[in-house]
Amino acid sequence: MTTQIRQPNTSLVPPQDRQVVDEWLARIAAVVGRDAKENSPEACRTAAEAAEELSAYLWMLRALRRRTA
Repeated sequence: MTTQIRQPNTSLVPPQDRQVVDEWLARIAAVVGRDAKENSPEACRTAAEAAEELSAYLWMLRALRRRTA
């Protein structure tokens, strides 16, 4: 396995996807983050859905990177 060194300030997320990824992260952080302000069942469901969507997206990114590597 080779080690890949990323350049500083390089995101794994393409710029066109950054907004939606930030939204998923915000929905998750609202419930489980250090300064979590939400604790309703609906907020928890929303955070869980965001976590699932983010997970699927990251797996897709991983698959794309493996094909292009």
